[in-house]
Amino acid sequence: MSGSRPDEDPGVYTMPADAFRIGSEPPAPAPVPPRPVRPPRASASAGPGRRRKGWDIALTIVLLVVLLAVAVTASVAALSLGVAAGSCGSGGRLCQDALRDLGVWMALTTPWLVLVLSVFFAVILLVIRHRAFWVPLAGLLLTVVLWLVGALLVWAAI
Repeated sequence: MSGSRPDEDPGVYTMPADAFRIGSEPPAPAPVPPRPVRPPRASASAGPGRRRKGWDIALTIVLLVVLLAVAVTASVAALSLGVAAGSCGSGGRLCQDALRDLGVWMALTTPWLVLVLSVFFAVILLVIRHRAFWVPLAGLLLTVVLWLVGALLVWAAI
């Protein structure tokens, strides 16, 4: 194909058969629906998905710090449970040492386990942009319940 004369290549100027009909009008184009307007994103790093709530992040951090303080307090109180069980066996009382040790260890370690799990799940929920403030609240409740179960085991063993 030299490109100088259009007659040299007959395939260049082909037209569809409908173009040669006389009196027919071309079909009207289908109406294009308007595109929905999307609200602007909070920031470029937020990506698609949910927006981060500042109050949720702040409240989660504050509650995690409170949970840390509760874990420290519960551990100190668990050590005092072990000291309180020191009078066991005096005065002809029978003690169950295994049950007492289980209660002390439960009251001592479960607050830290709950703290680690609460931090882990709260961070995951914050990363995937879900509300996370309820995780430390549930951790606080679980810490209190597990510490009380440990204390009841110690008191039952004495």
